[in-house]
Amino acid sequence: MLILADGHAVPDPTALDRLGEHQAAFSAWVAEEPSREARYLTAVREMLKAGSAATALGMRSRQQKPAQNQRSFRPSLPLAASLALMLVAGGIWWQSQEEAPSLITQSEARTPIETRVGEVRTEHLADGTSVILDTDTLLLVTMTTTQRSVEIKRGRARFSVVRDAQRPFVVHGAGTHVTSEGGSFDMTVRNGVRISPIESAVTISFTRPIPSDQAKPLQLRPGQLLALEAGQATDVDVISAPRSEQQWVTGVKSFDNVPISDVIAEANSYSETKIELATPALGGREIFADIDIRDIERVAQAVSNFLQLDIDRSHPNKLILTEKK
Repeated sequence: MLILADGHAVPDPTALDRLGEHQAAFSAWVAEEPSREARYLTAVREMLKAGSAATALGMRSRQQKPAQNQRSFRPSLPLAASLALMLVAGGIWWQSQEEAPSLITQSEARTPIETRVGEVRTEHLADGTSVILDTDTLLLVTMTTTQRSVEIKRGRARFSVVRDAQRPFVVHGAGTHVTSEGGSFDMTVRNGVRISPIESAVTISFTRPIPSDQAKPLQLRPGQLLALEAGQATDVDVISAPRSEQQWVTGVKSFDNVPISDVIAEANSYSETKIELATPALGGREIFADIDIRDIERVAQAVSNFLQLDIDRSHPNKLILTEKK
């Protein structure tokens, strides 16, 4: 209804990549269940069709009256709202074809928070908790009188959690649930999951495949790191967090004997321009340096100096590191 009523900002509600200020919420909604896209289009087209018919009927009933300026067939908000009620009653909106029609109640609504590629931003949640979102991150936030819940659909975030004895703070992602009673921690969901407490311990439970003897909840303390790859069941190994693990919030990271391919992959996540190695085998070389990981040019320069390579800038959106001529 909000999209249909916003005719100025959203002239075409069926253009799913041009929904204005509603784009982030719509994308998050569809990401939860891709089939919702088709349902949305069905509902919108039915509303527009009905609105067009209503306009035509109104014009015919007034044909004996003086001509007036014609309006677009986009239904007005009251008409659209009436149509929406008809569509819901008729079963146009549903959770699945096997279930009865239903709507999401306000208490269940999840607020999307998203950053673009290269954007790092701090947000403050309704309970006072602050969240630093890394590049290309999408969170879905639920805040009610009984729960505080965040799902990481993709990306990385640092949570500085306000204590609330009645509502533990829970973050979900990649089949992993992190519960914090207060303090701060980092969580990443990219090709797996990484969790690193900074202040106060967190409790971790799993719904993803892991060995049965490790399925019980795990307590992770500050200075420790849990990293699980995507896919099949893997052992849960807790290691000491390297000093670079929590430096992403400043941009400058200390890489201590880290494979160059890992440095390039992280730098590429912050930029539309990507670094490539003309000789991929060089990515296995390890580097020891402090690098501003968000500055793609500086990363390319640091790596090229370390490997004694040239930077080929002749290809759009690429910095190709090649042998010196």
